Amino acid sequence: MQYQQICPVSLASEILAERWTPLILREIVLFDRHHFSEIQRGVGRISQSLLSERLRTLETAGVIERWPNPDGRGSLYHPTQAGRELETVLNELGIWAQHWIELRQEHCDPSYLMQTVHALLQPDRLPHFPTTVRFEFTLEPKIYWLVIDGDHPELCYNDPGRVVDLVVTVDEQVFGSVLLGRVALTEAIERGAVQFEGPPELARAFPTWLGMTRFAKYSLEYPRLNLAVAASA
Repeated sequence: MQYQQICPVSLASEILAERWTPLILREIVLFDRHHFSEIQRGVGRISQSLLSERLRTLETAGVIERWPNPDGRGSLYHPTQAGRELETVLNELGIWAQHWIELRQEHCDPSYLMQTVHALLQPDRLPHFPTTVRFEFTLEPKIYWLVIDGDHPELCYNDPGRVVDLVVTVDEQVFGSVLLGRVALTEAIERGAVQFEGPPELARAFPTWLGMTRFAKYSLEYPRLNLAVAASA
């Protein structure tokens, strides 16, 4: 899109306001993800061809640059100085959304929720023995597995064939609000929006495994979700 205006907002929008572009920059600038595959996984429902196109546009604009991949084929995508200055812009967008945008069911894709869970895991608080956790989403029925065995927990989209130690059943809209810091996990558990099946000690420990998203601290003044309604929907 070319707006043909000298206004700096329009000039920036020609580069940054394309569909998917803010999410691509979120992955590279905020979340420090640089491989094509991890950028695509983080962005979600974007084709490889469109992601390649958006990356080329950002590179041409001087927002990102490609580095050789020292570990093999392909390139790594890193922000330039212009790209690094967008960290403030992206942060402010997230803060604004925390204050003003209501979280709806359609925002709560189970796959992205699980990627967020995986990113928030606190290694020093995880079980020191092999543990497999199955997550079951209720509103859009999906199942995922979290395999904790060593320093790098693995998120599985298919059954890893291991004995399940803990089952976590969640209402994805409420769980999304928990991850955003808008609802306390303890309250979600009390209302039945998050339920556990397994050893009580694992269920009690689960809330300690998760850290906070970078925007959670900005949700303090946000109206709390009516859990009673969400849990019974």
